[in-house]
Amino acid sequence: MLPAKLKDAGTIRVASNVEYPPFEYYDTDNTTIIGLDKDLAEAIGQKLGVKLEFENMSFDAIIPALAAKRYDMAMSAMTDTDERRKKVDFVDYFTSGGGFLVKKGNPKNVHSLADICGVTAAIDKGTTEIEDAKKASEDCVKAGKAEVNAKVLPGTSKIVLALQSGRADVAMIDTSAGAYISQQHKGAFEVPGTSYAPRPYGLVLPKESDELTKALQATVQALIDEGTYGKILAKWGQEVGAIKQATINDGK
Repeated sequence: MLPAKLKDAGTIRVASNVEYPPFEYYDTDNTTIIGLDKDLAEAIGQKLGVKLEFENMSFDAIIPALAAKRYDMAMSAMTDTDERRKKVDFVDYFTSGGGFLVKKGNPKNVHSLADICGVTAAIDKGTTEIEDAKKASEDCVKAGKAEVNAKVLPGTSKIVLALQSGRADVAMIDTSAGAYISQQHKGAFEVPGTSYAPRPYGLVLPKESDELTKALQATVQALIDEGTYGKILAKWGQEVGAIKQATINDGK
């Protein structure tokens, strides 16, 4: 299924912003790229018989670089959106979005926005979760329940510290970031359930790359079916974002 020119080249050129753990980031040597996307890329390459070569660039430069056909694809935990699909195509391989981080055992039993009435929620400044908490609080009041006590703090480390110290009952955070924090803190936290606002991440391709798009969809699906995909997600603590079907342009 792979286009002949890529078979002959033996490599697929991959654009990426290598600054987003656990998806792609530099190891302690500041040279070796590691992460969930890198492991997935290696598994894809093994299936297709080619090497996926990453090149680091700023996140906002990725789509223009693909549109200019300077790269064959991108892997950078990029959300599949209507706006982006005007310029590129996506093979969706993961789901993330707004969610929660709680102490181990989930003492407040938080699984959805409806569960945070009367709860103190730590939220990172400038994130979409601020609006989510506001809307949830309005719904709580309408239902005759206590409003959400939102604590907006500057930075992820601050909201984690608030949760850790008991100054917050829950942190509202992207599920993939929450899962990574949970893994790093070795059992102190957990991510309850799935995202309340799921959005897919996709492998990103230039328009009119139909052969490669279909080859990648089939390859990701094969990795899902055989269990390799699940093992990669588990290695990086990202089982919360697992999908069962690799799809094309399935974002909202």
